[in-house]
Parts: sequence; C-alpha cells; structure tokens
Amino acid sequence: MKKIINYLKEQWAENFQPAYYVLTALWLILLLVCNYKFGFRKNYLHPPEGFEKVFSYFLFYSIGYLFTLVLLSFCKRKFDFWKEKYFWLKFSIGIFVLSFDSAVPFLSQFISRNFDGSLYLWIYKVSVNGLSFFTVLLPLLLLYYMVDKQEKNRYGFQANNIDLKMYWLLLAIMVPLVISASFLPSFQKQYPMFKSGSAHEYLNIPFWITVVVYEIAYAFDFVTVEFLFRGFFVIGFVKILGRDAILPMAVIYCQLHFGKPLGEAISSIFGGYILGVISYQTKNIWGGVLLHVGIAWLMEVAGFFQKYVF
Repeated sequence: MKKIINYLKEQWAENFQPAYYVLTALWLILLLVCNYKFGFRKNYLHPPEGFEKVFSYFLFYSIGYLFTLVLLSFCKRKFDFWKEKYFWLKFSIGIFVLSFDSAVPFLSQFISRNFDGSLYLWIYKVSVNGLSFFTVLLPLLLLYYMVDKQEKNRYGFQANNIDLKMYWLLLAIMVPLVISASFLPSFQKQYPMFKSGSAHEYLNIPFWITVVVYEIAYAFDFVTVEFLFRGFFVIGFVKILGRDAILPMAVIYCQLHFGKPLGEAISSIFGGYILGVISYQTKNIWGGVLLHVGIAWLMEVAGFFQKYVF
C-alpha cells in the first residue's frame, strides 16, 4: 500500500496542475449529467446498428478524449503532440478499436440467425466478452510490433518483475465495500452480470457449466480492458504525452462505464486514474488485471448471493 501511495505522490508532484484537474473534473461532471440525467448512451449510442453504431461510439469517445487534451494544452501550454502524425495514428487506431469493441456490430443479428432463441442470451454474453481477443488484443499487439517494438514494453503485456502483493491488499480492502454495495437496489439490478436464459436446459447440461463458461469469458474481457486502457492508452502514449497520458485515459474509461450504475461510473474515474498511475510506474498491466478480475468476480459472487441465497 505504501508503494501505491508513493506512486500517487510522485504523480501529483510531477503532474498536478490545479486548473487542468478542476476543468477536467467539470468536464467529467458534464459528461455524467448528459448520460445519467438525459440518457445519452441509451438514446444516442444504442439505437444505431452496424458500422453506424461504431461511428457513433467513435465520436463519443473521441470527444471525451480530445477535449481533455484541449484542456491540457490550454492549462499547461502543451501543444507539440497535436502536430505529430504518430499521435494521430495511435489515437485513431486506439479509439476505433475501443469503439468497435463497444459496438460489436452485427453480433446480435448473427446469433439470432444461427442459434436457437433459448441460447441467444448466453451465447451473446459469452461472445461479447470473448471477442475482445480479436477486436482489441490482436490489433493492438500488431500495431505494437509495427510501430513501437523498440520500446520493448508490449504496452505492459510483458510479465517481467511483477509484484502482486499490493494488489492483493487492495483486493482485500474491496471485499467489505462490495458486500455493502450488494444490498443496494442498483447493484442488485446490475449484478450478477451472468445471464443465461434457458441455455443449460436447451443444452441439457448443469446450470453451473453455463456459469463457469460465462465467468471465464467475463474475466478475459478484463485482461483486454486493462491492456487497452492502462497498457495502450497509458504505457503506449508515454512517449507522446508522458504522465499526461493518464487523465485522458481516465475520462474515456469513465465513459466506458456509462451503461453501469452512476456510482460505478464515478468510482471508475478514481480506479482508472490509480491503475493508470501504477501502470505508468511499473510498465505492466498484470497487477491491474488481478485487481480488476478479482473485483469483478467479487461482485458476481455478491450478486449471486443476493439473487439466489438471501
């Protein structure tokens, strides 16, 4: 825990600028109000289908990310990166990958046409998590070997010198918080994320098998989330933005959570920022993966208890 506190102290000592942080906080509040007061995600991002949906998400994330960088330039007088083709290449690919993974175009129609209705919900839930291997991990690793191989960090995917002790401590701290949150109606409405319909009956297999398959795919999705946000958008942008890569990442990470309860979207700002600082310091994502998967599974277990036990 002491190591994490020292990382945060170093981040604030070298990066904190009052106007930039205050304006970014106001920008986040505006985004949150637009979504949770006026239903932006539900009304404007969900209705489109196919590549129109991908384009809608691309605009959505681009505005969040680029306006944060406009605030950075305004407050810190940092302008050089806007002129770099390298920045625009990585920004465009990163936001497109995120948008495509968020929209998953044509998946719903494909499953509807090719599988029985009893299997639709379960297959969709498993697929939407498992597909991130192809929509996030492979494209960004390919980009790394094409333009960033000399950095020798694989966007944090390498497994050298990993110290997981501090992450286990953070995970232990989260246990009572998750248990307390599980009694809230908004939590119970959202969790467990597992939804199978009658898939186990149609396949004639035990219910727990459908649960395990889903939860494995669900956990894998967090590997790609950490790789994209803390790996690509932080470690991959260090050469361009330095420590200033962290705050814009936290903004779009918050936007990713706009389909979740408000409290979870707000907490994602702080969680994303802290994990961003840690990944910047350690140059790997695996501690964040452990923490993210651990919290996700804790919430799933708490959700199952609330739904089937209490």
